[in-house]
Amino acid sequence: MERSHLEQAKLWLEAARHIINSPEAREKYVVSVAMSIHAIIKANDSLTFKHLATTARRHDDARRLFEELIRKNFIRSEFSQYKQIIQDAINNKARAEYRIAEFSKKEAEDMMSKADKFIRMADKELG
Repeated sequence: MERSHLEQAKLWLEAARHIINSPEAREKYVVSVAMSIHAIIKANDSLTFKHLATTARRHDDARRLFEELIRKNFIRSEFSQYKQIIQDAINNKARAEYRIAEFSKKEAEDMMSKADKFIRMADKELG
């Protein structure tokens, strides 16, 4: 099941890349950011499902669960700073999905980069 969560994360990121490169209006950046956020959360779900047999019920729980993975040594401490990637995703989630905020191309690319980095770490940690 953890691999299913990770594969979904990869698909969310792939969709974000597709959207950002589409010829559509500037709204594509907010959609790309939202998809990248979902990719980060699903990648985190892959780790928490494997090691804690749970996933975040609310997106706000994602960081707490990731910190628990670090504390219990399921994830190498060298990845502890990745909790900030989750926090950035959570901080931008409401802006991207509910407040109809605008995001620039650079902001969308930055969030995709964070998602890619988090997914690569999760893939490595799942083994």
